[in-house]
Amino acid sequence: MYQCFHCLENSVVWECDYDFEDFGYEGEGIVQICHCNNCGAEIEYRIPIKENEND
Repeated sequence: MYQCFHCLENSVVWECDYDFEDFGYEGEGIVQICHCNNCGAEIEYRIPIKENEND
């Protein structure tokens, strides 16, 4: 578990992953949704996928 930015308890757990497209974001990437079991906060991490110029 990770620490919640809101209540500072180690109670944040992963919930689900989505594509950027699912949330209407431009480009390629993953949106990771987590939530805090202590205070109920929902956390959204955006992880862009950048194309390697050498490919």
